[in-house]
Amino acid sequence: MVHYYTQVRSERTIIESRENNVVTLADKVISSEFDAIVSDLMILAENKQLQAFLETGRVALLGDLAEEFLLYSEKKKLYDQIRFLDETGMEIVRVNFNYGDPGIIPENMLRNKGKRYYFKDTIQLEKEEVFVSPFDLNIERGEIEQPLKPIIRFGTPVFDITGRKRGIVILNYLGVKLIDELEKLTAGTSGQILLLNTDGFWLKGQRPEDERGFMYDDKSNRRFGNDLPGVWEKISKADLGQFRSAEGKFTFATIYPLTEAQKSSTSSGRAFEPSAKRISDKDYYWKIVSH
Repeated sequence: MVHYYTQVRSERTIIESRENNVVTLADKVISSEFDAIVSDLMILAENKQLQAFLETGRVALLGDLAEEFLLYSEKKKLYDQIRFLDETGMEIVRVNFNYGDPGIIPENMLRNKGKRYYFKDTIQLEKEEVFVSPFDLNIERGEIEQPLKPIIRFGTPVFDITGRKRGIVILNYLGVKLIDELEKLTAGTSGQILLLNTDGFWLKGQRPEDERGFMYDDKSNRRFGNDLPGVWEKISKADLGQFRSAEGKFTFATIYPLTEAQKSSTSSGRAFEPSAKRISDKDYYWKIVSH
């Protein structure tokens, strides 16, 4: 009997250690992915063709810039859109990934995005600062795109050689890539990995229909805390931990993916509404939960 209980404790310890490893690895995956995206963003913002266009105004250079954006899209396979917008928010160059068939958007299909929260929040930044949007859903023509497309937008202002701010470069990162990487961490285990935003909304949940309730008027109650209030109270009040409850065992950690030079905001679920407020790197965090 003593041997049996010793074995049970040993197996429990192994499982708890494995789940701690999962949330630790998830933190590293997210931080590494953000670092790589910001590196891409800075390379594109300092592109020679872009700088030459800003200096000379030669429209012919935009074709070369579009080709370079297209090549980046083809090679990286991470970005739903790669864009340069001028200081008014007008799209000057845009490349769409098109579900694996990237293409340059013709001039007559470019749109002004000056009223979108991500443009307003990015154009306010200084040189080498980066805007990172909440993990929300893509909006086209004023409506949430179907099928749903989880997106994180990374933007930075563009300056010419005189130091004048001339617009922004923005990347629409395909969030499904990050979700797939997180799911790989629990492959072969009985656990499930969950991702929650600062307010407890599901970014990756047990049911897809519960995810990103903050984007919908009729889903504002779709929060982890409404389903499991006692569990959320513990998770929301600590940076990391592991505990058992009537609902099972939970292992969690808090992920702060932004650096001090990166900014975010509270976003907006409606196409032309501003974000409610700007938030700092310490206010932008997710909860990664293994359950």
